Amino acid sequence: MYFGFTISREDEANFPKFKSYIEAREYFKKRYGDKYNYGDWEYIDGWGKVYFDDVDGQPVQIREDGNVHVVY
Repeated sequence: MYFGFTISREDEANFPKFKSYIEAREYFKKRYGDKYNYGDWEYIDGWGKVYFDDVDGQPVQIREDGNVHVVY
């Protein structure tokens, strides 16, 4: 089922390997422009800070180490 998300699973599979959350956020801002929105962060045991951003309403979770998880 297609929900009209901006980022597809194929897009996510082809993201570069980010070295930090800063690098990941810069990439998303450059690629998606005004559709990219910075969100809040939470400290999660075992993961450190996790940033809860979105691309046109689609949740994007970015860990401090640059690991990205896109929610579908």
